[in-house]
Amino acid sequence: MFPKPARSLEKYLPLFNKLKRKVVLDYGSGNLRNSVYLYRKGYEVFAVDLPHRIKLNSIPRLTCIWPEDLHTMQTKVNLVICTFVLNLVSPDNRPNLIASMARKMNAGGFLLIETKGLSLHQIDRLILPNEFIRIHNHEGRYTVIALYQRGNTQ
Repeated sequence: MFPKPARSLEKYLPLFNKLKRKVVLDYGSGNLRNSVYLYRKGYEVFAVDLPHRIKLNSIPRLTCIWPEDLHTMQTKVNLVICTFVLNLVSPDNRPNLIASMARKMNAGGFLLIETKGLSLHQIDRLILPNEFIRIHNHEGRYTVIALYQRGNTQ
């Protein structure tokens, strides 16, 4: 039995289900809770995490990628989920992480960020320069949730 997915993922799932191609990159997949949830909903899932952090079980058709191998991934995704990862990444490495995720996304795709310890302003400063627009956000007592959409990329 897998833990429940992030609430933000459940909240935005109706929007994500409207995507023509349901291909997702779960960055910082850890215990695979979001990856398995989306896989069971019919998504093609690429789970990304460090080898010692990912909790692999025998899940057919769930592709696991180490962060350093992300640049060789040929598939472009329509959804990137990054829950509680940015707060674990050093501030100096965050811009490169966001740029790497953006390069793997199709225009019109969605980026869901959920984090703690960062303000919405700090998240926007990381995300918006990569041709995203913020389309929704929610600030809770301890967390910030922000949903972005990738603009046209030439």
